[in-house]
Amino acid sequence: MKIIFEGREVEIPERKIRVKELLKKLGADEIYFLVVDLERGKLLTNDRVVKEGDRIEIRSTLSWG
Repeated sequence: MKIIFEGREVEIPERKIRVKELLKKLGADEIYFLVVDLERGKLLTNDRVVKEGDRIEIRSTLSWG
């Protein structure tokens, strides 16, 4: 599965995974990151399952402006 994480494309071996598990696998604390379904333009909750073919982006909630 390919996702966009911190502006770069990352591939993970799972074909489907819960958002909470995906963030944990990437070492991203769920408090500081949002998971966006790019097809629908919606935020995904931690219990949602994402699967191969979904267009997902993980964005930081922190701004270092």
